[in-house]
Amino acid sequence: MAEVRRIDLENPWVFVLTTVVMWVVVTVTIQTVLSDGEWTGAVIRGAGGGFVCGITMFYLRKKDWF
Repeated sequence: MAEVRRIDLENPWVFVLTTVVMWVVVTVTIQTVLSDGEWTGAVIRGAGGGFVCGITMFYLRKKDWF
């Protein structure tokens, strides 16, 4: 039977990287569909927002707030 591979979100590097990638994808999609389609600004905003959100969420999870 095939073994299912899972992402280890307990690793802080993987968690933050996953959060940043999700934010970049969402902001680029929204920027392309709803606005002027400027990718550079959307990637910068997504990377910054994802980094801050990832670090904050990892910190809060470590303190057992989530």
